Amino acid sequence: MNNGTIIDVLPTYSYLLVGLAVFLISTMLAVIHKRRNNAAAVEDEKKKEQLAKASFRVRKSNLMSIAGRGVRRNNRKKKQPRLNRDQLITGGESDKAAASWYEWLMSSFVVHMMARSLSIISFGYLQLLDNVSTSSNTTQSSTQQQHRHTGSRRNKKRANLEGYYDNIAVVGLDCEMVGGGRNGMKSLLARCSVVTLDHIPAQAIGNNNTQPESRQSLTSLSQNLVVLYDKYVIPKEKITDYRTEWSGITKSTYSNNNNNSSIPIVSFQQCQNEITQLFASISNRKVMVVGHALENDFEALEITHPISLIRDTAFFVPYMRQVRTKLYSRKLSVLSSEELGIDIQQQSEHPPPLEDEGSGGVSMIQNDSMVGHSSVEDAAAALRLYWNRCIEWEHSLGYPLSSGSGGVAATSEWDPLSMYLDGCNLPVAMRGVDFKELFANPPQDSDDASNENSSTTDQPRSFSITSRKRDKGNVHTTDWMPVFLSALSPNAAPKLDKVSILWDGAKYRDILKSSNGKQKHQRRVFSSEMSDSIVAEITKDGDTVDDVLFDRLCGSDESAVAGSRSHQQIIPLSKAVNILSFDTANQTSALAEDSLSHYVVIRRKGGGSKTHRRLFDKLHLRRPDEGAVCLSGLTNKLQRHSWKLARELQREKGIEKVIECELRRRQDLKHLVVTDDVYLTERLMRSHAVVVVSFMQFSNMF
Repeated sequence: MNNGTIIDVLPTYSYLLVGLAVFLISTMLAVIHKRRNNAAAVEDEKKKEQLAKASFRVRKSNLMSIAGRGVRRNNRKKKQPRLNRDQLITGGESDKAAASWYEWLMSSFVVHMMARSLSIISFGYLQLLDNVSTSSNTTQSSTQQQHRHTGSRRNKKRANLEGYYDNIAVVGLDCEMVGGGRNGMKSLLARCSVVTLDHIPAQAIGNNNTQPESRQSLTSLSQNLVVLYDKYVIPKEKITDYRTEWSGITKSTYSNNNNNSSIPIVSFQQCQNEITQLFASISNRKVMVVGHALENDFEALEITHPISLIRDTAFFVPYMRQVRTKLYSRKLSVLSSEELGIDIQQQSEHPPPLEDEGSGGVSMIQNDSMVGHSSVEDAAAALRLYWNRCIEWEHSLGYPLSSGSGGVAATSEWDPLSMYLDGCNLPVAMRGVDFKELFANPPQDSDDASNENSSTTDQPRSFSITSRKRDKGNVHTTDWMPVFLSALSPNAAPKLDKVSILWDGAKYRDILKSSNGKQKHQRRVFSSEMSDSIVAEITKDGDTVDDVLFDRLCGSDESAVAGSRSHQQIIPLSKAVNILSFDTANQTSALAEDSLSHYVVIRRKGGGSKTHRRLFDKLHLRRPDEGAVCLSGLTNKLQRHSWKLARELQREKGIEKVIECELRRRQDLKHLVVTDDVYLTERLMRSHAVVVVSFMQFSNMF
C-alpha cells in the first residue's frame, strides 16, 4: 500500500479494533462476574458444612462429659467463637449490601459496554466496505514489488556460488581403525582413504533451476568417483583387537602372502606424511575435507586441519536427529539410505562382479573380502551427502570461503611470519637424529670445521618433533611435523615462510665429549627431508636460545622496540573481550582465519587475591611485571581459545586492578615465538614485531 491508502483505511481499522477490544473486555468482565458468583456459592456450601460439624462437635462433647470420660488436655482444641448462621453464610450485613451493589454495577456496566462495542463495530464495517475496493489494487501492486525485490536478493545469493569452488578441492576422508592396548580400547589407524569427484556437481555451479541430486540421478556411489589415496597402514602399536566386523581387516591383511588385495601397505609415518602433503594443497588449491565424525579420523592420523575447511556430516543440523531439545548424530548408513537412496556397509557372502574401468563398478569401493566397512565407500557416501546439500550448507555458514567474504582475502592480507620454537622450554623432543654421528662428522659445506665461531649447515635429515600427553592413564604421542607441513602450505592461515626449532648447545656437551673428546661445538643447522622450510638449529655451546632469539628478532630492529610506555595503547578488559569475540556484525564470517586487525597483550601489575593467583599460575604470570600473555586471532581455534581466557579473566572480581591490557596491531607482526619461558617472553614482547604464545596456546592453534 502507498501512504494515502494507509491514512484512508486507518480510521476504519481503528473503529473495528476498538469495538472488538471493548466487546472482549465486556465479555471478560461477564465471565469474571459469573465465576465470582460460582465461587460465592461454593463458599456458602463450605460454611454450611462447617456449621453442621460445629454443632455435632458440641453434642459429642456433651455426651462425653455425661459418660464421665474427659478429654485429655493436650488434645483439646481451642474453642472457636460461635458464629451466627447468617454470619457464616453471608459474612454480615455490610458484606451482603456490598455484594448487592456490586452485582447491580457489574450487570449495568457489562450491558452498556456490549452495546457500545456493537455500535462501533457496525460503524467501522460500513466504512470498510467503502475503502476495500480502492485498497485492493494498491495492495496487489505493492506485493508484486516486494516479491520482485526478494527474488533479486535470492538471485544475488545464488550468484555468489559461481566460482565458489574454483580455488577449493573438495575431498572425502574416512579411516578404518583397529584396537590396541588393554582390551583393544585404543583406536589405531589401519586404513586411510581419500576420494573426490572428477567434476563439480551441477547444484554447486549456481544455476537457480538446479535441484539437489535425486535418487533417480544417482545410481551408484562410484559414479565420477576418483580415489586419490587408499592404503593399509601398519599401526604404531601392537594390535589386540582387529575389529574385523567393522574394519574388514584380519591378521592376514598385513602378511606378505596376501597378494589378493591390490591395496598397498605402508607405515604410519609414511601415511601421515602423504596425507599431510595431500591436504596441504591439490593443484595449488585449498583442500576442503568432508567426512563423518572426522574428529576420530584426525585423531587416528594425529594431524589437524583448519576448521573453516572441514565439513562433518555427523554435525550438520539437517542430517541430525532431534529428540525434544537435543540433537543427535545419525549413522552414515542411515543418511545414505534416506538422503541418497543407496545402501552402504552391506555385507555379502559372494564377492561383487568385476566391471570395466570407468563404468562405475561396485567392486571399486567395496572390500575384497566383503567383511566389514569399506573406507572408500564411507568416504564417497560422506562426499555425496555434502554435495547433496552444499548450497544450504555453505549458506548456513555464510559462505566462508568465497573471495568476497573474507575467507581468502583475510589470509592474504598479512605478510608471512617466521615461527620459532624454544625447544629447551617446551615439552617437545627431537626424534630420529643420531647426535653422536652428527657431532662426530663435520658438515660437508664447512670450510673450517675447527673454527668454533663458524656457522655451518648440514645436509637435510629425517627427524620428527614429538610431544607426549597423559590422558586417563593413556599416553598419547603427537608428531608435530605434519602440523608444520600443513601450516607451511600456501593457503594456510596464518602464512608461515619458515619453522625453526632451536635447542641449547650446552645440552649436547656430554654427547660431543664422548664422541670426539671436544668440550665445545659450533652452531649446527639442518633442515628436514620433508621440507626445506622446517629447520632444526643447535646453538653454539655457550650461547643460550634466549640470547640468540632476542638478538635475532629484537636486537637489530631498534625501531620496533617499544622502549617507552607512552607508545602503549592501554584498553579495558571488556574492550579486549569484544575484540576477540566472534561478532558477525564486525566480521563477515565467523570462520574467517587470521581476520583480526589487532591483538591484546596482558601483563600482571599487582598481587591479587588467592583466586587471582590460581588463574595467574595457569597463564604463567606468577609474579608482577614478569611475563605476558598474548591473546590473538592468528587462527580460528586460537581466537576462540584467547576469547575464553579473556572471559575467564573478566569473570574474576577486581581483576582489572592488577592487570594491564595493551592493544597492538596485527600488521606489525613479523615473528611468532612458542615458549613457556617467562623471562624470554618479557624480553621479546618489547618489540611489536614479535608475538609469543605458550605451548598451551600452540596446542590450540592448529
